[in-house]
Amino acid sequence: MKFFPKTILFAFLSVASLSSCSVFRSDVNSNNPVIAEQAQRVEGLERDIDSQERIVDAEKAKLKSMEYQLKAAKQELKARKL
Repeated sequence: MKFFPKTILFAFLSVASLSSCSVFRSDVNSNNPVIAEQAQRVEGLERDIDSQERIVDAEKAKLKSMEYQLKAAKQELKARKL
């Protein structure tokens, strides 16, 4: 069975990306305090980014809702002028 280099590279990168999360989690429990501290910092930053992305998504939805309300209000104003 032949494997093309790109296929092998893709498989390797897929496995590496899936295992990277567990590597950081195990680093938090490392005996080396420098590694444990840095792993905790990484996890904290990941949590902060996830939280910020949720806030941004919620604000985008709120903005879209306000835009629809504005459009409806303009249409109603136009209709009342007729």
